[in-house]
Amino acid sequence: MSGSEVTAIEAAQEAVTTLGLLRAEAATTIAALLDPETREHPRAIATAYRKAGEQVLDSEKRALGLRKNAFLSQPALAEITPLGLADPLGAHEVPLLRATFTLIRGRRVAEQGALETQLGNAFIGFKHETLSRECPACNRLDGRVTRGPDAAVLPPSDCIAGCTANYGIRPKIDYLADIN
Repeated sequence: MSGSEVTAIEAAQEAVTTLGLLRAEAATTIAALLDPETREHPRAIATAYRKAGEQVLDSEKRALGLRKNAFLSQPALAEITPLGLADPLGAHEVPLLRATFTLIRGRRVAEQGALETQLGNAFIGFKHETLSRECPACNRLDGRVTRGPDAAVLPPSDCIAGCTANYGIRPKIDYLADIN
């Protein structure tokens, strides 16, 4: 799947499985919450999801370490694993953020054909840029230049716990390539 456009369900399954904050069945929820246009931040989308539906009782919120005015619906709580209960308000946001970054990288790499046509020899490949230095697995990708099939669209399998894999992929262009 590396180097090709990734579907929403593939990105969601990778995020849910790797992070372990949500039950496997929640991958369909994360896929449905993904914003294809990336207009809203995943935090706002996850919050809206937690607000929808019947809310957990105040006593349950207290037991989870949440304030009385925190939003957490029964369906959202049912999707959270014991690991995710350490931060129940972030349990949907973090996988959603990770899946969003994966989709963005997949879309960028899917543009390779158009970039090659438009830029010709000036298109060198895709450069990976790490935005957060906390994950050694993602840091290994920083500065790496690859062609589409070798681009790391899916996050490394050895990311640290809770890593959103927020590295980017951008076209690397040699603006002097066609000058004689």
